[in-house]
Amino acid sequence: MTIEFFDPPRAISLNDDSDYGQCFACGPKNTGGLQLTFERQGNQVVTTYQGKAHHQGFPGFLHGAIITALLDEVMSRVPVLENCWGMSARLELRFRLPIPSDERVTATAEKSGGRGNIINTKGWVSLADGRVAVEATGSYALLSQDTLDEMARDFPGLAQSWAVQA
Repeated sequence: MTIEFFDPPRAISLNDDSDYGQCFACGPKNTGGLQLTFERQGNQVVTTYQGKAHHQGFPGFLHGAIITALLDEVMSRVPVLENCWGMSARLELRFRLPIPSDERVTATAEKSGGRGNIINTKGWVSLADGRVAVEATGSYALLSQDTLDEMARDFPGLAQSWAVQA
């Protein structure tokens, strides 16, 4: 009897180390962006963000659009835990506390449900003292491999990073 060993499918990376890197939220090559990196912690995706002066709204506080981008990006990584990419279909936020622009915050997201080609998520931003400053819910439409291939047409490294290899 012969035993065959197969490599397990390669998981899609939560971070962009491809030839693209221009996403406003996660692109390491986008010097004007947030340059977020993500890690899996059990069934959650987590990132931290250190505010910058040029991302202020009111003096001394992060702009709501920056906070929204932070949450949308961490929540969009939840489908990646299932080796799928999803695009924002719905996002709802509740701002509970203002976030000082000089504070390091943690954004966390997890799956809350889904059906068909939609994954529902919930996310939150915690201040350094652990208080939740912002809560969010969102829905992400799963992207087909054809759609991903078309988006990455000019970036072969990106296309390869999106592929799950059996």
